[in-house]
Amino acid sequence: MKKLCSTVKKILAFSIIALTARAFSLPVDFYATVSERGDSSMVAMTTDLYFTQMQTIGGYTVQDKRNLNYDAVTASDTNICFYAEINETEDGQWSCTLNAFKADQGKSLSLTKVYSSYYLILMDAKDSLESLLTNLLSSETDLPAVKQGNISSSLESLSGNWSGDSTIDKIVILRGGRGFVIFKNGASMNITITVSGTKVTVTQQGKSNASFYPSLSREVAIKNAASAEPTIWNLVLVDENTLTGTENTLVADSLSPTGASRGAVKTTWTRKSN
Repeated sequence: MKKLCSTVKKILAFSIIALTARAFSLPVDFYATVSERGDSSMVAMTTDLYFTQMQTIGGYTVQDKRNLNYDAVTASDTNICFYAEINETEDGQWSCTLNAFKADQGKSLSLTKVYSSYYLILMDAKDSLESLLTNLLSSETDLPAVKQGNISSSLESLSGNWSGDSTIDKIVILRGGRGFVIFKNGASMNITITVSGTKVTVTQQGKSNASFYPSLSREVAIKNAASAEPTIWNLVLVDENTLTGTENTLVADSLSPTGASRGAVKTTWTRKSN
């Protein structure tokens, strides 16, 4: 722990000097780190390091929201929103996921890395942040522009049956903000739905199981399911019958020790006629 603190102090000192070099910048809302398995003091220390390191990256102004958890409904549409997830794995390694969202451009991106020691998270902090932000703004994940007019969504207007990607048989949205996804393999996932204007966020409820990841091999899905974060769909209402956006879920990753990592996949939901 003393070695970690010493390392952080050195990085912070260098980072503060670099703050004077910033030019015109984009706003980034920096939210609290999410962690279910990990030492709270180390997570807090790493959060502070990420915050300071992000301030040194040219082209960005960082807004301190470390006392708040990211919420897609109340978050800014125009600012980049950022938060990290840090958890200790069952085999004693550390999984770190960096998440960034730019709602007005319909972009979201997650970068997951698994480290053999906590020390390596600290050493990799700035490089990971720069990679995430660069890829977010340069990625081709833009959503189609919403048609001009008075299009808006509500739980009542969205209620009904929808189709998703090729692995999904049916999506049911109920008026009360709940529903479920039925996969073609027979698995059923409970979901909650929140709405803000044309933004629709769909979040998996309950524990994950391997059947929620039909795009992965069964072996990889089983290996990753127990520690997987909930699947989240960040969608935008294009017209009354179409939702389009990204699904944040497990995707195949040959560089990951487990064969998969969290990533954003383009998706479109279409309302069924019955």
